[in-house]
Amino acid sequence: MFTKAAALVVLATQVFAAPIELEQRQSCPKIHIFGARETTASPGYGSTATFVNEIISAYPACGGQSSCGGDSYAQSVQAGVKAVTSQVSAFAAKCPSTELVYIGHSQGSQIGDDALCGGGDTGDGITSTAATIAQYNFKAIIWTGDPRFVPGETFHVGSATHGGFAARPAPITCGKYESLIQSYCDATDPYCSNGNNPATHNGYQQEYGAAALKFVKTKL
Repeated sequence: MFTKAAALVVLATQVFAAPIELEQRQSCPKIHIFGARETTASPGYGSTATFVNEIISAYPACGGQSSCGGDSYAQSVQAGVKAVTSQVSAFAAKCPSTELVYIGHSQGSQIGDDALCGGGDTGDGITSTAATIAQYNFKAIIWTGDPRFVPGETFHVGSATHGGFAARPAPITCGKYESLIQSYCDATDPYCSNGNNPATHNGYQQEYGAAALKFVKTKL
């Protein structure tokens, strides 16, 4: 987790694990995890991270699997966009001057892309073209393996030259946020591009983690 006194990191999964209590929320995720680290531990969950991550793994963003109730991928994307919109809106209303950082991987990137850039995501049942969180105080956005990836965008990092399976339709762009985004996608990724190596899709944190941290630090 990237941290700063005035920064909020919103983790883009269907289970939001950030230890932040939002007042007067219109809707809440099913599970909210509070992790308290031990003395001398660096910012984050400390030694409790193992337990927190195991719980999160048991309740993943859904793609039809029984562990999350059998919701389809499209249903999960729709729910994710609503959750992102609800939670970001609630926090921004409470703390409008707080600098916001959004970090998402795979479906987590897709729902953030839908909410921040808009344009509709008809393949997953979202017909509204509204950018539902574009008015807020975002300072940095990190996406890895984004199914909405479009080649040639100024914020793309990686070797991909083909769009993802839910590529954002032209002429929709991410507008004023383009200089604040880094979207990592390599050619062999089968989800943000048209490759055939799932390991690429799951390897961005190791490949680009240091670069992403450096980028975020320049924006905060």
